[in-house]
Amino acid sequence: MPNTKSAKKALRASTRKRAYNTLRKVKIKSAYKSLRKNLANEPQQASQSLSAVFSALDKAVKGKFITKERAARRKSRASKMFKRLTGDEVKA
Repeated sequence: MPNTKSAKKALRASTRKRAYNTLRKVKIKSAYKSLRKNLANEPQQASQSLSAVFSALDKAVKGKFITKERAARRKSRASKMFKRLTGDEVKA
């Protein structure tokens, strides 16, 4: 347990940040999962899923959860997968 006033405040802040970061992580993972499922079963909805992946990654960058380079790499891989499985260009 923290003893000083600043350590107590740091503990509260880190607990709050952990909750936000966990939520961001879950949103990114669920967006990818949805994209993979839609690419396999419902290709017409895959475009919306790809948009959700892009949005989740952009919000994670905005919240400083991941770097913009990492988000760009993941977006590139997701769009490459989309193009390979559907044959369509990415309309983002």
